[in-house]
Order: sequence, then structure tokens, then C-alpha cells
Amino acid sequence: MRGVLASLMIFAATAIPIAGQLGRPGGLAGVDGVEGAAATKAGPIPRRPDGHPDLTGTFNGSPGGVTHTVILEEHPGGFGVLGGHTLIIDPSDGIIPYQPWALEERNRRRDDANGYEDQVGHCEFYDVGRIHSFTQEYRFSGNNFIINATQHITRIVPMDRKEHLPPGIRLWLGDPIGHWEGDTLVVDSTNFNDKTRMSLGGDFHGADAHIVERFQMLDANTIKWTMTIDNPKVFTRPWTMTSPALMKRLQPAADFDVEDTCHEGNVDLVHLKNTYEKAHGPAWPPKVVR
Repeated sequence: MRGVLASLMIFAATAIPIAGQLGRPGGLAGVDGVEGAAATKAGPIPRRPDGHPDLTGTFNGSPGGVTHTVILEEHPGGFGVLGGHTLIIDPSDGIIPYQPWALEERNRRRDDANGYEDQVGHCEFYDVGRIHSFTQEYRFSGNNFIINATQHITRIVPMDRKEHLPPGIRLWLGDPIGHWEGDTLVVDSTNFNDKTRMSLGGDFHGADAHIVERFQMLDANTIKWTMTIDNPKVFTRPWTMTSPALMKRLQPAADFDVEDTCHEGNVDLVHLKNTYEKAHGPAWPPKVVR
């Protein structure tokens, strides 16, 4: 099922003209439900014994489904996928500030002939930002903040470590370190491996990206999540995105102990591979100059 949906979304993403990056002034400020959710109070913020907010629970920041795994910027609907406003809240035009070479590479990845390159179809990891289009479970264990997400991806964020790993160590989800800034949980990540994509629409960052996520509880059932990316080799300036809507606690809590298969019965990857090889020949993987 996941493979069928992924294939459909790749096709929908590539149906959008490459030349036009759609932006919407004001970022996410007109997304249905966001402003209303911010105004709805669900009781006081729960606290841990140390006084910090207790984020424990299962939250979903995408009430419309998995729409924004397709395009992070504003995009029209079609082919069974809902349209959506931009998730970029800085800069205010809602457009990712790519370097010229990086925009060209993003557009190349967005071409439907290249959909086979997307790592998720190969049962590899989602990007840190891409995970937030899906339901997630948060919990604390000792000095660690733990995030369980789609495809059994688990992120363990140490809250007591001060320095990142040596630069020679590169990881799919980077090396995260957490700390508190008042009531906001901040996760600082470096040491990426340059293999992930932020969306099926081809958006990406490089291995040298510095990503800072912020988890701010607004009430007992609502979390505001943002992610700021600084990567001068890929972008002209740092930029910030958020989830499609404020992250709401699921009641009752969702059960994450479920099977999440990928390759089993996934015939879509064969179709994507055939499309790729028809356009490029059997050579794999492509050589991208950076």
C-alpha cells in the first residue's frame, strides 16, 4: 500500500511545471485549521519532574494526509493528491532559496523519468524534515528524547551531550543533540550523509547542512514544530519550514507496534526503474557534479 501511494505521489509531483516555483506571501498563514488550532486551548502544558514540558505522546501535524511529502512549496492538487500551501515560513515568499546549481538539480530530480532515484522507494530513510508529514510518537528515556516515526525510523536525541560527532562520521538522519531553551526543546543536528530528500518533489540539502528543530508545546495537546536549515553550499541563506499544521495529540494514542513493509508486493519500484532506464539507459546510479 505504501509503495502504491509513493508511486502515485511521485507522478503527481512531477506533473507540476519545473520552471515555476509557486510561493505564497506569508508562508503558512492561511492554511486551513492552523490559526484556529493555535487559538484552541486544551488545558495546561504537562510538566516533567524537572519542570520542562512533557512532550510524551503521539502527534500528527498533517491533517490532510501525506500531502506535503510531494512538494514543500505551494502546489496545486491533482492525481489524487491534495494541493497545499507552502510550508516555508522564512523567507516570507514561501520559496526555498536554492543556489542556482541546486535549483537545477532539484528540478532534475523532479522530472518523472528520475522518480526511481528517490530513496524512500528503496526502503531507505526519510529525511528529518520529511518525517514530519507523518504521525510521530515522542517519549523520554533517561537523558534521551526519542522520536518514533514512519517506516520504523527511531531518532534518539541525547540531552546531555555537548559536542557533535567527528566530521568523518556521516549518518542518514545526522547527529542530533538536544537542549532546552526555556520551554522549547531544541534539537541541533549535523553530520548528514547527503543521501536523503526532503520531499518526493526532489527538494534536498547537503551533507554539510546544519539543522535546528524546535518543539514548542502550546497546550496539553498541541506542539508547534519548526526546522531551520543552514547550508551555504546549497542555499543562498538559512530558511525555515514547519509542518502542514500544528501537531495535535492523537486520542487515544496510536499504536506504533505495527508492521510497516516496503519491498513486499511493491511492483511500483519496477515501473519506476523501467521508466528511468528508458530515459537514461541501464547505468545506475547517476553521477551528479557538485
